[in-house]
Amino acid sequence: MDAILKELKVQVVAHSSDAGEALESAGNFDAETLCAVASVAAGQLRDIGDVLSAGRLERWYLVTEQQAYYVSERPGSRLVAAGEAVKNAEATSKALHRAAR
Repeated sequence: MDAILKELKVQVVAHSSDAGEALESAGNFDAETLCAVASVAAGQLRDIGDVLSAGRLERWYLVTEQQAYYVSERPGSRLVAAGEAVKNAEATSKALHRAAR
């Protein structure tokens, strides 16, 4: 986890169960809450994807004025990260997804 944290230059990275329980984490942030919120949001995004026939949810991110949140879905678990807001979150999202493999 520490290597991924340094590579992505984020504040926290965590591996969580599909239910939202933080299994392991690195960094200074509330990983438990981040994982729980990602679990709830992922369920809603999967539902939207089903309605649109968009296929399986693989990765997603949300950028606000102050933070950026990244999620890489895995079978039965997910890798989540949070860091400072950025203009191009796509690059970090892709790097997290590669690290998740």
